Amino acid sequence: MQKLFLGMLLAAGVTTAQAQVTGNLGLTSDYRFRGISQTQNAAAVQGGVDYSHKSGFYAGNWNSSVSSQVYTNGAGAESDVYAGYKKELFKGVVVDVGSYNYFYPGAGTKFDTREVYAGLGYGPVSAKVSQSLGNYFGTANSKNSTYTQFNLDQWLTKQLTLVGHAGRTRVNISTNLSYSDYNVGLSYNMSGWIVSGKYYTNTNLTTAMKAANTINGEKLYDKAFVVSVGKSF
Repeated sequence: MQKLFLGMLLAAGVTTAQAQVTGNLGLTSDYRFRGISQTQNAAAVQGGVDYSHKSGFYAGNWNSSVSSQVYTNGAGAESDVYAGYKKELFKGVVVDVGSYNYFYPGAGTKFDTREVYAGLGYGPVSAKVSQSLGNYFGTANSKNSTYTQFNLDQWLTKQLTLVGHAGRTRVNISTNLSYSDYNVGLSYNMSGWIVSGKYYTNTNLTTAMKAANTINGEKLYDKAFVVSVGKSF
């Protein structure tokens, strides 16, 4: 992963004088990805590194603990590599395009998923569409599956932010696995530490979707309130 990350930076021909490198660490009571628990409703430790260049190019790596039962025989970890280009096109209008790649060490390549995405943002609202380049998280014949999302990040005060999210997963071929996810909450900046609380819920869940996301009787799709704390440095 590290070699791939460094290779992307070298390929872009960027220099440290024109760029910024930041890191992040966090802890969450439940790692929810597109509304589904990746940790069997348990806590997760997360962290990563980001590189941004004044040209608009960025790249990074992000990692989280996950359930080795959700990602069968895996090492209990997710490691993501991403790169893209983000720039203000017009006053207040920001475009964001790139690739996001998910890897699950020890679980083979079955669950590994590669997506390309394109998004637009204006002020506190943004929208993004992602499309898989191969199978979608282990689902056979699911190439070109899509995820469409709308996000809100509205400052209420200098420290307090209202956050909201609505997403739609469309699994190609396996339409019985498609569903919608939502979350809403607040985040608070406490001297550089970001503390957040969000309420998650999912809709349009089919019987097949529920069965695929039930592990040892635990419903990974159930409603949940999740508390997280993190810091960038």
